Amino acid sequence: MRGYGGVTQPPYGYGPVPPGGQPVPPRPGSPYGQPGYRPAPGQPGYGQQPGYPPGYGQPGYGPPPGYGQQPGYPAPGYGQRAPMPPTPYGPPGRPPQKRKGGGGWIALLLIIVFVVAGGLVRGAFSHGRLSSTASGPGPSMTYTPDSNGGVSETGTNPLLTDPNTTLIPAKCSYAPWSTQVDTARKFFETAASCLESAWKPVLAQKNLPFQSPTLNVSASTDGITTPCTGSTSNFAAFYCPANKTIYMPLSQLQTDLFKDNWIVYLSVFAHEYGHHVQAMAGILRKANSDRVDAGVRSEKGLELSRRIELQANCFDGMYLGSSANGGSLTTGQITLARRDAHGRGDQRGDMRDHGTADNGGTWFEIGVDKDRAAQCNTFTASASSVS
Repeated sequence: MRGYGGVTQPPYGYGPVPPGGQPVPPRPGSPYGQPGYRPAPGQPGYGQQPGYPPGYGQPGYGPPPGYGQQPGYPAPGYGQRAPMPPTPYGPPGRPPQKRKGGGGWIALLLIIVFVVAGGLVRGAFSHGRLSSTASGPGPSMTYTPDSNGGVSETGTNPLLTDPNTTLIPAKCSYAPWSTQVDTARKFFETAASCLESAWKPVLAQKNLPFQSPTLNVSASTDGITTPCTGSTSNFAAFYCPANKTIYMPLSQLQTDLFKDNWIVYLSVFAHEYGHHVQAMAGILRKANSDRVDAGVRSEKGLELSRRIELQANCFDGMYLGSSANGGSLTTGQITLARRDAHGRGDQRGDMRDHGTADNGGTWFEIGVDKDRAAQCNTFTASASSVS
C-alpha cells in the first residue's frame, strides 16, 4: 500500500504543521518586524517542535529538516517497500516526526502541513525544536488513498494547465480574531467558507471533485489523534489528507509573537487549505506516489516535497490576493503577509523539503500578484526555483 498525505509538517503543513520555514521574532521597536526580515543563520523561526530531534529546521509540509535513520524505514538500499501511513502536511520547513513504539512507523510529512505546516505545510510557529521523545500509537496502516480524488497528475493536472484559471475577487466577512478557542474557531470557519467559495468553482470548472475539509480548532494538541500522526501530541497546524482535516492548534500558532496580526494565521490556514485543493485535484496523490517511488529522503523525493509545499504557498497567495482585491484585506495586511512568507524556509542543516525562504516568498508573491493557478505550477518549474 502506498502512503499518501501531507504534512505542512506534523505539518506547513504549512506537516503536521502548516506551511516551511519559520518566522523570525519582530525586531526591537517594531510591532511585527522589518520588511525583508530573514531568520538569523541557524536560528529556526519556530519553537521546539514535538517529535523533532534538536537540530531540525523549520516547520513545513510534512515535517522537515534534519534527519537520520528513521524508525520504520529500512536502511538505504532496501528492496521491498513496506506500506506507509498517510503523511500530514504542515507549515513549511518541518522535519518528519519521529515516533517510538506503535510499530515504529513514521508519518511521512510530504504538504501540505502542514502541521499548519503543513506542512502540508506554512504553518508551524515556534522558534525551538520539536522534542525527540514523542511517543504513542502510530498512524493507521489501513489507509487507502481516495481513488476519486481528482486526476492523478502533477504538472499536467487540469487545475494547472489553463492559463486563465483564477480566483474571483470576493468580499469575505471574517469573524473577529481571538485566542479564545470558540472565537478562533468562528474566525477559521468563516475563512474556510470563503476559501471554499473561491476554490470550489475553479475545481468544478475543471471537472474536478470537491469535498469540504473538516476543521479542527483546539487550544492545544493534547488528546488529539489523527490518521496522519497517531496519538502523539507533538505537532503544529497541518492538513491530513487521510481524513481531509485541517488541524489548527492555537498553542502552536505563536500568538505571543504575532499578537493580533490575524493575517498571519489566515495565511497559514490558506496554505493548509491549499494542500486540500491539491488533494481534491489529485496532485497530492501523484506527487506522493512519485515521492515514495523515488525515496522520500532521496534528492528527488525532497525536491517533490518542495514542489508540493511551494505550490501551497502560491495557492495561499492566490487566495489572499483575491481576498484583498475583494476589499476584505488591506494593503498593509498583504505587505505583512509578504514579509512573513519571505521569513519562512529551509535553513542550513534542514532536510530541504520546503524550499528556501527566498523561493517560499517568491512563490507566495506569484500567487498574490498573478492570481493564476497555471503560474503556480511548481511541478514544471526549474530546479533552481524550487530549491
